[in-house]
Amino acid sequence: MKKILIALSLILSLTMVSAQPKNAADAQKAVAKAEAAAADAKKATKPATWIAVAKAYIEAYEQPSKNILTGTPQSEVKIFLKDQKVLSTSQKQCTEGNYTVESYADKDLYYNEAGILDFYLVTKPALEGDMLAKAIDALEKAKAVDPKDSKAKDITAMMEDIHGKYANEALSEYLAGDFAKAAGLFKKAADCAANPLLGKEDAQNTYYCALVSNLAGNKEQAVEYYKKCLDLGFYQDGNTYSNLADVYRALGDNDNRKAMLEEGFVKFPENSGILVGLINLYMETNEDTAKLFDLLHTAQGIDPKNASLYYAEAEVYNKLKDLENAEKLYRKSYEVDNNYLYGMYGLGALYYNNFVDLREKASNELDDAKYAALEKQMEESLQKAVEPFEIAFDNATDADLKTACAEPLKTICFIFREDPKYMEKYNKYNDYLNALKGE
Repeated sequence: MKKILIALSLILSLTMVSAQPKNAADAQKAVAKAEAAAADAKKATKPATWIAVAKAYIEAYEQPSKNILTGTPQSEVKIFLKDQKVLSTSQKQCTEGNYTVESYADKDLYYNEAGILDFYLVTKPALEGDMLAKAIDALEKAKAVDPKDSKAKDITAMMEDIHGKYANEALSEYLAGDFAKAAGLFKKAADCAANPLLGKEDAQNTYYCALVSNLAGNKEQAVEYYKKCLDLGFYQDGNTYSNLADVYRALGDNDNRKAMLEEGFVKFPENSGILVGLINLYMETNEDTAKLFDLLHTAQGIDPKNASLYYAEAEVYNKLKDLENAEKLYRKSYEVDNNYLYGMYGLGALYYNNFVDLREKASNELDDAKYAALEKQMEESLQKAVEPFEIAFDNATDADLKTACAEPLKTICFIFREDPKYMEKYNKYNDYLNALKGE
């Protein structure tokens, strides 16, 4: 799976605590001591008692990973862990690439190809069970015996810390490829934020929970958390709608699938996932695609200067193999707004893809006359692609769009390189692409 969702900007990090227990046994003793104090009826009426219990659980959770900081070179990590032995070293293909994994008695450290620690997993925690959940339970009890909120600031800070720890562990499990665990932990992060002790929205981890739940095969939880994203107004430029529609498709629920796509399309008509989803839905269910055009025309009537709406209509015609109308609408999107260069890119891509289709057809044609006719059409289609691609390339400020135009232009100009005009263009686009590679 490509890097679709979890930005490493979450960056796994470690809050270094000076009074951390030295080993698992110390952590267990600290928890037992704090719990024993909380069992005393008199001490249990003091918020500090429960805060101490929460702190003991948090420190027990941190114990196996103390002195570890992601983003650190392997050589430095070994210095910090000089008293611990690497039991084995292996290579593992993970969600985002290949890692060197060094296994210790209680953890696995994952180094990227540059030898930097990207993430780690605790394999032998100091205590069994969800220590962070127990810490939250203790903080809720601290709040309950603190009517004046004298410890509110401390409780909030500890809850924020727990929230971050759930999110970081979720990201680690995702990177390691355990989507089921990752989804559960993203859920805990989102739920932790929503806890009255914090009482805030965590749309990002709610979205991750939905996305990874779907990857893990937990469709019901994916639906639940995508719906929460919509309630929070977290649309991801329409991707929340298209992703939720995909889950409904997998569940065989075409009614809700259609509702999500149509609702999303009204808000995000330029979202390709929604658009393709609608086209596929109408084709699968044999519905009249006129409904799709009605939606587009209504949107165009409301916002006639919105070039993306004409581009979206062109895309529909393109998917339906109506190249004549697709061509007209791509041009119109550019005419409506000359700064909207995707219309020209789309037009160039239409001609170029038509060339590819004709080439495939020609490869199976045995009749010489028909082959010659197809060859002429291929040449015409390629030549038509040059102008719109060049308009987009010359005017684009977006590097990805420029590159997307330069690559087919390089190919086309190479094909016609016997013409000096095209050879000059070939050198231009070849030089541009080589410069991107640092050559």
